[in-house]
Amino acid sequence: MNTTEPLPALLETYFADLDRALIGADPRERAETIQAMREDAVEMLNQFGASEETAERVIADFGPVEQIAAAATPAPPAFAAPAAPRPWADIWLIVGSIVGFIYFLFPVLSIAMLIWATVRLRRHAGSRSLQKGAAWVTGIAVALFFILFIQRFIPFN
Repeated sequence: MNTTEPLPALLETYFADLDRALIGADPRERAETIQAMREDAVEMLNQFGASEETAERVIADFGPVEQIAAAATPAPPAFAAPAAPRPWADIWLIVGSIVGFIYFLFPVLSIAMLIWATVRLRRHAGSRSLQKGAAWVTGIAVALFFILFIQRFIPFN
């Protein structure tokens, strides 16, 4: 039953206050609570007459707005944004960097991973922490390779 009958000003103010107090409640429960209370108020007004005294009596029977709002079920949390997809490119970048570090004697893979990490960092796409980690790991692998390469040409006395 949908009641849209005009109520005394005191009750309209009460229901407006109740509506504001239930702002954080479950929307369906909020609407059902207000509708049920309006129907009860209309019944009481029809039974005892539409006067200010009856309106005050109805409000006294319902109780304080804050008490009704405290008993209401809180609104369910809004759906969170979906989790960002895994940065598979960055995961493969870090895996390639670690493999390049392990096999630092073959610097082609490390140099390729270093270039790829630099490009991904400049594009500002994906996981920056994985990209920076990959850049550091490959940078160390390339540096180790060049240190060993240069040592081949330095004679030992």
